[in-house]
Order: sequence, then structure tokens, then C-alpha cells
Amino acid sequence: MLRKLTEGAYAALVGAVVSVLVTIIVGILVYYKVVGSISGIGTAGFTALGNINTTANTVFTLAPIVGIVMIAGIILAVVMNFGRGNGV
Repeated sequence: MLRKLTEGAYAALVGAVVSVLVTIIVGILVYYKVVGSISGIGTAGFTALGNINTTANTVFTLAPIVGIVMIAGIILAVVMNFGRGNGV
């Protein structure tokens, strides 16, 4: 029974990683679709939009690292469980 719970936990972790990565991708697509449709702003608006785009580029570059760290955590959990018994 312990083994089934562990396999279910790994499936939940993989599902969480996939959902985080899909959320990042959808967020990027929505952001650039919205930014691309902004028009009719003044000079100060374009300056602010440039600053926002710079920040967004930095965040969207670093966001996939969250998924990589989650995958590394899953791998470490699997490796740590190799030497343990299956319980009952």
C-alpha cells in the first residue's frame, strides 16, 4: 500500500510541474498579446511600456528555472528512495 501512495505522489508532482510550465507558457502568450494591442499612449506611456517589457523579459527568462528546480526536486526524491524498503 505504501508503494501505491508513493507512485501517486510522484504522479501528482509530475502533474504539478506540467501545470506550472503550462501556466508560464500561457502567461507569456497572454502578456505579449496584450502588449501588442496597446496603442494610443503618449511618450510617457511608451517609456513606461519599455520599462515593463524589460522587466517582463527578465521574469520570463527566469520563470522556466522554477520548472527545472521542481524537476530536480523530483529526481532527488526518487534517488533518495532507492535505498529504502517498501514498507509493509
